[in-house]
Amino acid sequence: MKIFYRHILFALGLAALLCGCAVYPAVQVAGGAMTGYDAVIMAEDYIPRQSVGGGSLCANQDLMLQRRLRERLKIRGLDTISAHVIDSNAYLVGQVSDHRRADAAVGVARSVTGLRTITVKFFPISPEGRNQHDMALLKELSNRLAKTERLKRADLRVVVIQSNAILIGRADDYAQKTEAVAIASEVGGVREVVDYICVVKAASSTGGRRVAVKR
Repeated sequence: MKIFYRHILFALGLAALLCGCAVYPAVQVAGGAMTGYDAVIMAEDYIPRQSVGGGSLCANQDLMLQRRLRERLKIRGLDTISAHVIDSNAYLVGQVSDHRRADAAVGVARSVTGLRTITVKFFPISPEGRNQHDMALLKELSNRLAKTERLKRADLRVVVIQSNAILIGRADDYAQKTEAVAIASEVGGVREVVDYICVVKAASSTGGRRVAVKR
């Protein structure tokens, strides 16, 4: 009888443990990133979606997650890192002085409930002169993207770091994605184009999206 009760207690304990486990997002490593994250890690469950309806579901959730992520990075003093959220996937792009701050940024992202994946692209801190050069490239690239008719409906965010152009966002089709990357590649002075544009075939649209620029 004692053995029977022990089995029952073990089964109940195991069930409680499994129920307490959450589905955790992956931390992906961007090409050339400073950090070495390439493993699946644990985080909190996704935000319930049943309370949000209509076609604005993903957009509303992304804005909420992005605002929460940016606020927490700012509180931690990680002002050199730009945070973007697309379809509940977080992209951390910026400059860090050492691996400790890179780890801290990823830790902040892990603390945000609802993120599915975290992709990082970190560079060493650059001299002030390089930052000015990056701002000039950013202005030229963002102007070219904004003036391209095919991209009027694309949701693009542009970051330039040490002459590397990082494109983050959402395109309606692969033609938009390809054209955005091609335009960035043609800007004089751009060393490399990092493409984080996902393609989403929208069933309908309610207005053009603009190119958002990280300044």
